[in-house]
Amino acid sequence: MCSLRTLFSVVMSLLLVASPAMAMTSTNFQINWDTVSAGGADFGTSANFVTHDTIGGEAAGQGSSANYRLSAGYRLPETANLLGYEVRANAASPTPTWTVFDGVDEVTVSSVAGFAIGDLIAMVENVGLTQEVAVGRITAINALVITVDDFQGDTAGISLIAAGGDDRVYRLSSATLALGNVSGATVATGIVGTNVITSVPTGYSLYVHGNHLMQSGLNTIPEVLDGSVTLGSEEFGASITGPGAVNPGTDLGVTTTMRLVQTNGAATGGIGDRLGFSYKLSVATSTASGAYSQDTYYTLVANY
Repeated sequence: MCSLRTLFSVVMSLLLVASPAMAMTSTNFQINWDTVSAGGADFGTSANFVTHDTIGGEAAGQGSSANYRLSAGYRLPETANLLGYEVRANAASPTPTWTVFDGVDEVTVSSVAGFAIGDLIAMVENVGLTQEVAVGRITAINALVITVDDFQGDTAGISLIAAGGDDRVYRLSSATLALGNVSGATVATGIVGTNVITSVPTGYSLYVHGNHLMQSGLNTIPEVLDGSVTLGSEEFGASITGPGAVNPGTDLGVTTTMRLVQTNGAATGGIGDRLGFSYKLSVATSTASGAYSQDTYYTLVANY
């Protein structure tokens, strides 16, 4: 029996505010050409930080009326930068099959029981080691047709008509991914979907790492090293798909080292950037039985 717990970590950038002087220095930083009156540089930099600075703004703040909103002040719009994300694993149910995909935002399923508008879902074709995945958020349900705001992921590779494989739609609503029982003759897979939204002009980066390898007591299952989890081999890893995915389609190990999995050099659109993680586990006949688990951390940082 194997499972993952998804734990969330957000790292925000540090805003450095300087006091007025012609040149400001410390042990590690220097800001040149700053002035209280006029002129001077708009920003200061070091090896690891950038600060956009100004001094002397008047009446900065938010103002509003019945029909309008005012953001007053030279820097005020920059203070409203948003950085947030959502991480959800597939629940045990519902998991209906699907038959028709329009290639963009609609999928016809065998049952809509258990789904609701606003749910984050994953559409999966050919559940297994080579599965294709697309993630979207439900905006409408009409009879057996589910409509999402936009499917992101392997939309170009998913068939428009199900070809008879194990084709499923999962509700992404759990903080724990239960991979279930696995033997040397079977593999276990599961889906985690993420959704990043930011208004930071320079974008974001998303990292993943585990508290340890997939582990049961003193026994561990090693990370995949050759880019592909294989039936009968003792290995664990995940492939990713979606906007900004790093090494998409390659099975990568999840270890205690932070791994960059997604990045975008600009602010996201309104619905955000989504990733579909296909976690995959295979064991050998010599693998010790046990309840294996790993805590998986997702860390989001702004690009500055």
